Amino acid sequence: MYETAKSSPKPSAAHSPVRSINCFHRFWATPCMATLALLAAASIDGSARAQDAAPAIAQVPPAQGPVQRQEPDNRTPTQRAAESYDAPGVRVGSFLLFPELEADETFNDNVFATSNAVGKTASFIQAFKPSVKLNSDWSTHMLNFYANAAFGIYTAAASQDYQDFSFGGDGRYDIQKDWNTYGGVSYSRKHEELGTPNTVTGQSQPNVYYQLAGNVGYYQAFGRIKTRLDGRVDNYNYLNSLFTPGVIPNTDRNRTEVREAVRVGYEFIPGYEILTRGSLNQRLYQNVPDSSGLYRNSSGFDIVGGFALDLGGITSLEFFAGYIQQNYVDVRFQQISVPTFGLAGYWNPYRPLWIKPYIKRTVDDSSLSNAAAYLNTSGGLDVNYNMRPNIRLDGHADYSIVDYQAVSGTPGAEYDQYYTFRVSLLYLPTPNFFVGPTYQFVHRTSNIFNGDYDQNMILLRLGARL
Repeated sequence: MYETAKSSPKPSAAHSPVRSINCFHRFWATPCMATLALLAAASIDGSARAQDAAPAIAQVPPAQGPVQRQEPDNRTPTQRAAESYDAPGVRVGSFLLFPELEADETFNDNVFATSNAVGKTASFIQAFKPSVKLNSDWSTHMLNFYANAAFGIYTAAASQDYQDFSFGGDGRYDIQKDWNTYGGVSYSRKHEELGTPNTVTGQSQPNVYYQLAGNVGYYQAFGRIKTRLDGRVDNYNYLNSLFTPGVIPNTDRNRTEVREAVRVGYEFIPGYEILTRGSLNQRLYQNVPDSSGLYRNSSGFDIVGGFALDLGGITSLEFFAGYIQQNYVDVRFQQISVPTFGLAGYWNPYRPLWIKPYIKRTVDDSSLSNAAAYLNTSGGLDVNYNMRPNIRLDGHADYSIVDYQAVSGTPGAEYDQYYTFRVSLLYLPTPNFFVGPTYQFVHRTSNIFNGDYDQNMILLRLGARL
């Protein structure tokens, strides 16, 4: 069985430092969130996993989502400067330049993600991650550029070495208050690690692919009514991977995905909003039919309704439920018609502590030749605690179900479950240096023979930035 898919529930394990350790996350809508989106592609060993979102997708205007809690700052300017660990950056006209270099050492006790019955291979991994950002420093509008790379060297498993990169930009044009357009574009080389839904048992090297992504959007508020239009295009080009025996024809996965979406919300009471969202998608494959004689082109839609609340910046949640459907050209692939639901937000009981739950369900194209897609249902919790201005403790836990939708008449569809736990500590002795350990544990159960595995990873990060 070979692959034709893109997304993985295995999360990234590295927590990249943002401009400041005090830069709290917002849900959907801040420069900090955009920065994290750019950097979160690096995993515990520096890898960039397959993501549904491109690294350079433009920021959504702050008015569209809950903003972080604002409290009076009674410190003097001298006190604020002494307690700030923001990277100062380098002034370039009306822009700020933020270069960064990180070196990681990781121990992975199961680099091939194999079961105990098969046996594990452990390896140390050296990762080098240079990056640079150029961000506008304007009172209105926004224009950002970035470039980053991640190079990984496995001491005991050279077949897992990787060379990833990504570069792009995003921007926003403010027409008036609560009225703007935005967009972004990026080009990336990424890889999918063994053990994810995008890989198969017996595969000896990760899948490498190139992704060109672009999006445009329009946002406008009419009093209490908030509207947003979004369009997005992703083009994927894969390289074939080695398999025992033979080669996995990953070029069958080359495709272009197009998505259009509209969201309308009504804030009937300040801080309380009802919303509805609908989207269309088209998935167009380059090889039709593929090497197995299957036609994988499809189109689909989803429509949901939900509720968003913001309790003074202390608690902010958005949840929704609805229906999702994907229709395939090939009659051997069953139509997927299922309920969908989601939850995102945060709880900020006091300034240093952020608790962020999430739930999501998507239909992703399958990595197997006997399934068109898999239903990916996941939920988790992130906790960020700023112990001091220069010390942050992060925790993460999630559970994911990958339920493959088999071709008609094919018995024994694959069913996988992933459990992930991660904890990390980040220390900044000065605004220009950071260091910290990370530990991650991943467990997968599967109904495929020898598909279960456990994986422990320990990482030490060291970095410098301006």
